[in-house]
Amino acid sequence: MNTASYRALEWVSADYQPAVLGLFAAIALVVFFSALWPKLHQLRQAQPENRWDRPLDRVWNTIRIAFLQTKLLKNKKSGWMHALIFWGFLILILRAGHFFVIGFFQEMPVPLPGFEWIHYVYSLIKDVFVLLVTLAASYALYRRLIIRPPRLSLSGEGILILLLILAIMLSDIVFEGAYFSTNPEAGTLMEPLGLGFSLLLAPLSSPLVVFLHNLAYWTHVLAILFFLTMLPRSKHFHILTSIPNVYFSNVTGTGNQLSRVDFEDEASESFGVTGIQDFSWKQLLDLHTCTECGRCDQFCPALKSGKPLSPKELTIDLRNHLNSMQDQDGSNTSDNPVLLGGVIQDETLWSCTTCGACEEECPVMIEYVNKVIDLRRGLVLTEDRYPEELTRAFKSLETNSNPWGFGRDSRADWARDLEVPLWDKDQPTEYLYFIGCNGSFDNRGKKISTAVVQSLKAAGVGFSILGMEEGCTGDPARRAGNEYLFDMLVTQNVETFKEKGIRKIITHCPHCFNSLKNEYPAFGAQYEVIHHSELLAQLIKDGKITSGKKSGEKVVVHDSCYMGRHNQVYDAPRETLAEKIPAGGILEVETSRERGSCCGAGGARFLLEEKVGSKMSHNRVDELMEANPDTIAVSCPFCVLMLEDALKAKGLDEKVKVKDISEFLQ
Repeated sequence: MNTASYRALEWVSADYQPAVLGLFAAIALVVFFSALWPKLHQLRQAQPENRWDRPLDRVWNTIRIAFLQTKLLKNKKSGWMHALIFWGFLILILRAGHFFVIGFFQEMPVPLPGFEWIHYVYSLIKDVFVLLVTLAASYALYRRLIIRPPRLSLSGEGILILLLILAIMLSDIVFEGAYFSTNPEAGTLMEPLGLGFSLLLAPLSSPLVVFLHNLAYWTHVLAILFFLTMLPRSKHFHILTSIPNVYFSNVTGTGNQLSRVDFEDEASESFGVTGIQDFSWKQLLDLHTCTECGRCDQFCPALKSGKPLSPKELTIDLRNHLNSMQDQDGSNTSDNPVLLGGVIQDETLWSCTTCGACEEECPVMIEYVNKVIDLRRGLVLTEDRYPEELTRAFKSLETNSNPWGFGRDSRADWARDLEVPLWDKDQPTEYLYFIGCNGSFDNRGKKISTAVVQSLKAAGVGFSILGMEEGCTGDPARRAGNEYLFDMLVTQNVETFKEKGIRKIITHCPHCFNSLKNEYPAFGAQYEVIHHSELLAQLIKDGKITSGKKSGEKVVVHDSCYMGRHNQVYDAPRETLAEKIPAGGILEVETSRERGSCCGAGGARFLLEEKVGSKMSHNRVDELMEANPDTIAVSCPFCVLMLEDALKAKGLDEKVKVKDISEFLQ
């Protein structure tokens, strides 16, 4: 028996061996592509979306998130487990190809003459990763069967995949070990697993070793082929889609991912998403990419407070519905349940605060917020179905440009005694201070507006306000699904800004900040927008604001979702606080910065009553109280309201105060 033929297999005669292997491979490929084609057809028929811009940023995202696994590694144990399996597959794909090459080309010498050093270097790397993947897959099995984390769904499919991975790894070791046992001169220290296993086989008879060698070969190739057939039919399709999904993910931050609706499109009979076919190709790719890991659920404030929203289940339900809408030839069937109110219940959609915690945690960059908003648009604009509280809010936004029904002519009353100048287009100041609805009408919000004004004046910043000419940015309308009202409000503001020549805007409301900075450009309006936390931090650095004596209070920081996760501003509020609070007095809790929990106001939720489960603001206060603070520091007026109400409900309002960062400088 020569080395080359023994390297292959002996259960099938040499004449028929390539044909048998080819038959198995052909069957597997037919099964694979027959399941893959309908999914590709779905993506091709989906709504268009431009995700081809900024290729360098997309490549960097792919390297950082998909290949370096930076998001997964935020969770140390499970992160390293998945990362090692992923990296192992990248390395071992060459080894898989090698098994098929030696099956089809029996007389090919191994290693190829002249390339021995490459073969041995790769063999060593391969053995390292075979061991690491074996350990990682074993831990994954232990975790699924013994530890059973609540966020994971125990499934036979997941266990089968892990067993297939272990079969592929172990068969590689047995294959090498059996060969070296019969051909001891071929073994080298660069192939330690095979060499070590060959020592265990030394007492066995030669026919038995040959049997193990051939068994290992067929186990290896058939496990790979069976694995291939499973990919398009299971959640493990993400093995193929995750890298493209990361590449095509949003590269501007979660705050800038909502598409503008073309209301002048006469061909449109509905607006928003009312059927699965209304989603874009990227949104459908998201559905196929879900790994069902449950990281999104772990940090969802709605789910943690008992609301009927699980980001994972939302994605799975949409994916299952998508798959059920396709028959074998890829055409839509008609005996499926309706999407809105059927597959996805209304209360599920209204539970979302659009905080972005799910997107922050997703290791494959699935986008949830845009789907929720698109489905809300379908409910509001097409089906005219939404919570009763929104009826009043929509009407007030339309007539008074605020969601609470206050008269527009009272919008500047808060500044009556502050000597704040109104914008004069003939003598413009450097900045427009855009107050927002909360800072204009809410009694607590007015105190924040006053504190900002006092700080800006003390620093000598030139600013003016619009007074009654200011209107709502439209954020609550858009987040509530009323894109038509949002479009109207934006158009009105843009016309005002243009007429007055406004270019630079200060705002203390993160929701106003996000809309003006990230969403108004889609309407042809580009402004330099700065949040008061950023401006105050810069003024402190420049020595234009000094607060004098440090405070001795212990302050825990609460990060606003729309400044933090949606716009990546975390340091500015802390730098502002540092002017008044010594380093040891600024406290953090485990759920802070990118993992900070939502107060419950976002996504127009501040307009709705929480009728199901506990209140999200109460849960957030419980988390913040772990630091035993004297004060909770925030940089969002809605967070101030929500957290103050929660403290009062818990009887903690006399013990702990809530302050906007501007109020620390007074």
